[in-house]
Amino acid sequence: MASADVASFIGQLTKSGIPFKTPTDPDWATYSSTYNLRLPVTPAVVVVPSTIEHISNAVTFAGKHGFKVQVRSGGHSYASYSNGGLNGSVVIDLREIQFRSVSASEDPNCVIVGSGMRLGELAQTIDQRMGWKRALPHGTCASVGVGGHFTHGGYGFFSRAWGLAMDRIAKIMVVLANGQLVLADENQNPELFYAMRGAADSFGIAVSFYLNTVPTPESVIHWDFKVSDATKSVESAIRAFQHIQAFVHDSSVVDRQLGLNVTLSSDYFAVGGAYLGSRNDFVRKVIPALLEGIPEFPTIEVKQVDWATSLKLLNQGRELDSPTDSLEQANFFAKSVTIPEPGFTTESLTDFFTYLLDKGARAPISYFILVDLYGGADSQINAKDLSFSAFAHRNTLWVTQLYGYVDNEQVFPPEGLDFVNGLAGAMTARLPGYGAYSNYTDPSLPREEANDLYYGKELHKKLKQLKRVIDPNNVFANPQSIEG
Repeated sequence: MASADVASFIGQLTKSGIPFKTPTDPDWATYSSTYNLRLPVTPAVVVVPSTIEHISNAVTFAGKHGFKVQVRSGGHSYASYSNGGLNGSVVIDLREIQFRSVSASEDPNCVIVGSGMRLGELAQTIDQRMGWKRALPHGTCASVGVGGHFTHGGYGFFSRAWGLAMDRIAKIMVVLANGQLVLADENQNPELFYAMRGAADSFGIAVSFYLNTVPTPESVIHWDFKVSDATKSVESAIRAFQHIQAFVHDSSVVDRQLGLNVTLSSDYFAVGGAYLGSRNDFVRKVIPALLEGIPEFPTIEVKQVDWATSLKLLNQGRELDSPTDSLEQANFFAKSVTIPEPGFTTESLTDFFTYLLDKGARAPISYFILVDLYGGADSQINAKDLSFSAFAHRNTLWVTQLYGYVDNEQVFPPEGLDFVNGLAGAMTARLPGYGAYSNYTDPSLPREEANDLYYGKELHKKLKQLKRVIDPNNVFANPQSIEG
């Protein structure tokens, strides 16, 4: 991008009174640094709007001067796409878009929140600070922004009961590529509403959400245990996982109230989660069925806590407040694999655990593997289908995250990339079908392959058609965005 274009764009921002940051500002690093240190990307300008009018005008000006635009809500993009993904983009930073209120619609349990709000602030606002005593399903990291999380899925331990974060969206206020502000819901701009719930980064800027909340639970059961013998051999690891996979399909003991994931490494196999039913039902019915196939009786830690404490526990025991100027960073490479129902085959588990117990024991980097339960008996994630939103994984049992990392001061080694890619390759080599989750963006994938995995071929084709209509000039773009 020619410097004259940048100067002209900045001139229009200044004339219109729109706040922004450039490399000449002393706090530029706070606004321009990436969450993932492995993937530094420097935008041309970071716009910091305080009103929706600022957002509309900034997008209009950016399009006029030929800039590609991306939005940052919390800034936790795995691939640095909230910094544009490519050097020289315009970033719209929504940290000041924080408003919240009760909807003026007929539903008093619908709340309106700005897209720049963080998950921790959202949870505290609707439960305690506004006195609403309401809750939503979403992820556990308090500093993640509402905008990207809700528009690309948004999984948490309560999603099997209440759906994904995305599923609670009743309406979205969206700034389009031409700067127009529109309301999108099932009746108004329904195709935009569809695309924004799954692929928003390619279609518009969600500036506010109308969210259908649920009553705050009186209590939550937190539980976890380690299967100490599971990683002694490939065979024992397969048996333990197959038992858990059979357990989550058992509708006589498992329903939507159960949230569960498995945490793995070469010498670690743990199961944990949250339960919204009674402690008595969990201890007397769920635990015995879960432990029935575990050879060595483990010690299960079970805690019954209130909703506020539950949210803090899920945030690794940290307080939920997250200052908007905080700069969280990590140095990592991550991949994801979504596994459709009915789950892993024996062959795919054999391949995966053979690789994990061998290569994982001498990995060149630190790593963890999370296997989150989306499907299983009575899952409300899978109660929806592809007609509901642009989220492809409505017949998914497991969503895995394969995450390798080093210290922030280190250079991430090529061998680390090979190891994480090897984990994914071993997992998928003999799976009959699989995909990937766009909130765990994998920047190593070419655009078309990435979007086929994120959305599936048919939905990807539909999104291409919608892109040509909604953003024909491809203003909202990053290295893996939908192209018409």
